[in-house]
Amino acid sequence: LIVCLGVLILPLDSSVNVAFPHITGHFGVPMAETKALVLSFVLTVICLMLVAGRAGDIWGYRRVFQAGLAVSVFAFILDGLAPSYGFLLTARMLQGVGSALVISCGPALALGLFDEAARGPVIGLYAMVLALGNALGPFLGGWLVEGWGWSAVFWYRVPIALSALAFSGLLP
Repeated sequence: LIVCLGVLILPLDSSVNVAFPHITGHFGVPMAETKALVLSFVLTVICLMLVAGRAGDIWGYRRVFQAGLAVSVFAFILDGLAPSYGFLLTARMLQGVGSALVISCGPALALGLFDEAARGPVIGLYAMVLALGNALGPFLGGWLVEGWGWSAVFWYRVPIALSALAFSGLLP
C-alpha cells in the first residue's frame, strides 16, 4: 500500500494534460508550448530511471524511494507556485527527478515484501495502480482545474506523496 501510494504520483501526472489550456493561458504562451511542459518532465524521468535504479541498488531502495518522494513534494510545491512558464518548466524537470527516483525503486520495494509465490499478484496490483492512476488523472485534472485552477493539478499530489513518505519508514 505504501509503495503503491508513492508510485501513484507518476501516473496521476496525466491530470496535467487537462490543464494545458489553463496553464498556457495563465502564462500567455502559445498552446504549442505544451510540448515543452510534457518533455521537460517525461525526458527527465526517462533519462534518470536506470541511474535511479542503480542508486537504489547501491544506497537502498527505501532510501532512494524516500528521497524521490521528498523531491517530488518540493517540485509539486514549486510547480503550483510557478511565477513564470520557464520556472514551471524547471520545476517540472525537478518533478521528473523525483518521479524517476520513486518509480525506479517501487517494484523492487514491492517485490521485496513478499515471497516468490506471491510476487505475481503483487506485480499485478502494482501495474493496476499505475493504470488506475493514468485513467483517473484526466478526470481529477478536469475537476480540480474547474474548482481550483490550473495549479491544483500539482497541489493535490503533495498530500499523497507526504502520506507515502510518512509511512515509508515501515518499508524494509
